Amino acid sequence: MKTNWKTKILNKHERYFFDIPVFRCEKSSWNTEINEKKQALAQNIAGEGKKITEKEMAYSEAWLRPTWTAYRYSEMVGMIRLFAINGQIRGELWFIKERVSKNLKKKTWQYIGKIFEYWVHQNESNEEIFNFIGNKLTQENKDGLLKKRYIDLESFGCAGKYIDYLELSNFLS
Repeated sequence: MKTNWKTKILNKHERYFFDIPVFRCEKSSWNTEINEKKQALAQNIAGEGKKITEKEMAYSEAWLRPTWTAYRYSEMVGMIRLFAINGQIRGELWFIKERVSKNLKKKTWQYIGKIFEYWVHQNESNEEIFNFIGNKLTQENKDGLLKKRYIDLESFGCAGKYIDYLELSNFLS
């Protein structure tokens, strides 16, 4: 990924280049929660102890559907912003300050702190830097500050390997 000269002039000291979303839970857990709510409403409609039919399930889904929002927007509780500064690649953690309103208005973000920093050396490859970032975030998701959250590394895994980290951190490859 080549940066154009205007970006270099405007952002001499810091270059933000990727945002990684942090969710309250994994999508499979979220789907399970939604299905449990749907099942409970359908059981309530059918009556206690009676078998739930497709009609009750369809009605419960139609009733609950307007209250659901998309997983990617309703369950996002934070993000990790990746940026380059003075020969380093850093990740900083941001969380939503208060509960998000129903229609996603007034979302305020709070800076939590630096989650990692990596000093880039000229003899390193972009692949080594990419692997470090991926491993660091995976480790952070297992036993760090974000162990009860879900860091979605899907987009970073796909696009991150094509980023020229050496150029971003002021080293030309």
